[in-house]
Amino acid sequence: MRLRCMVAAGAAVLALAAVSGCGGSGSGDGNVPADGDGQSAGSGGRLMDSETNGRLSFPTMADIETFVSQRTTCTDLHMEDRDSENEDDPEAVGVGKLWGIKERGVCWGDDRNGVTLMSVDDMKSFQTQAKKHEPDGWYLLGEDFVVTGGSTTRADLKGSGILAFVCDAGDPIPSGYKKEKALVDGCTLTDFIS
Repeated sequence: MRLRCMVAAGAAVLALAAVSGCGGSGSGDGNVPADGDGQSAGSGGRLMDSETNGRLSFPTMADIETFVSQRTTCTDLHMEDRDSENEDDPEAVGVGKLWGIKERGVCWGDDRNGVTLMSVDDMKSFQTQAKKHEPDGWYLLGEDFVVTGGSTTRADLKGSGILAFVCDAGDPIPSGYKKEKALVDGCTLTDFIS
């Protein structure tokens, strides 16, 4: 009787191991649950695929929020077309053609610093403006979205696949980090997030 129970238990363990090992595409670090299709569980968006040159792609604000929330705190998301401090500045970061931003929202991190999420439909326009205003790696980019936040948020997003947009030649990127050409001259996309 005991042998039959042990055989049944062993078969159950093998079946669970086989099911949990099939088709998963998680990062292996425990931060991104895998659903077997290259997507984070519940995100509805693409993590990486050939259409986006292997870069993170999240086409909706809900997808961006899920991605960020899986790695760091993002509470009380609310939509803001433009930062209230810069409402009168026509070149301030905001929804519209100048920056190429489709939607812009703000949530709060653990340190009570704002975390800005932006869905971008014209990344070249975004990078052109970002180069003029914040060339030092402040913006973290995916294929079609941008995130900014304080030091805690930035540290939590390291290793997630998101890349810093850097145009400051005086701030060299250390060896061993990814360096991709950005869409505007003199700028680089890197996984070195400081």
